[in-house]
Amino acid sequence: MATVTVSAFSPLASLRTRNHSHSLAIPIPSPNLSFRNVSTSFQRLTHKDQRSQETLIPVEEEDSEQQEQPVSVPVSPSDTLTMLFQADGTMSDAAIPSVTNALEETQGITNLKVEVVEGIATVELTKQTTVQATGVASSLVETIQSSGFKLQTLNLSFDEEEEIAV
Repeated sequence: MATVTVSAFSPLASLRTRNHSHSLAIPIPSPNLSFRNVSTSFQRLTHKDQRSQETLIPVEEEDSEQQEQPVSVPVSPSDTLTMLFQADGTMSDAAIPSVTNALEETQGITNLKVEVVEGIATVELTKQTTVQATGVASSLVETIQSSGFKLQTLNLSFDEEEEIAV
């Protein structure tokens, strides 16, 4: 068992770990300790920080200008995926229309089914997405949870869109 012993009566505190016999001595300040010179040493550190910040500001501004340029990635048909989304949980029957409406407003959703059977709520849908898209499933989860659905189980699967050459 690791133990830490700190005492105000002892000038040193010791730390022992279960697997190691090493000890760490930590000085405990006495009640008579003076901090008169500490403020001046902190002022020197503050001035150094201010100088380093002044030199870093132009560099950060240049980086932000480079990051602001939008990046457009062309999506080829081979990058298109169909996500099969099934969420099980609980929700009241009265929340079905709000969950359904919230999901219908989301672009690319098809085969939407929202139901409550024997106290278990199920949301099933398919959504067209791309390989590069991130956060699609989490945004769907946020949408249904903000509409009154309490998530317990989430099943995701993906089908690649394959073009068949004839």
